[in-house]
Amino acid sequence: MQPLPTPRLYNGTVIQRGAILARLQLGPATEAQLRVDCNAPDPRARIHELRKTHKIDTLETQQVNTDGTANWVGLYVLRVKDDRQSELPLQQQ
Repeated sequence: MQPLPTPRLYNGTVIQRGAILARLQLGPATEAQLRVDCNAPDPRARIHELRKTHKIDTLETQQVNTDGTANWVGLYVLRVKDDRQSELPLQQQ
């Protein structure tokens, strides 16, 4: 008897949002980068959903094509409060 194949993990919107958020925590990314890095067919929809709970800006940047022409593309940037030092114990004087 053949063993049953392992079911594939469905790449639903929840997984896509998580992947996009994790990717943006590493730094800004374009739509094309998010599509490839996060396996998200339409990252714009996931960004729209993430904006309900996270501050994500869209900046414009030029992307140079192989023929030397350039296009303006959106660059998504996750805004985070830098509170890395907030946990340091401060000496009271």
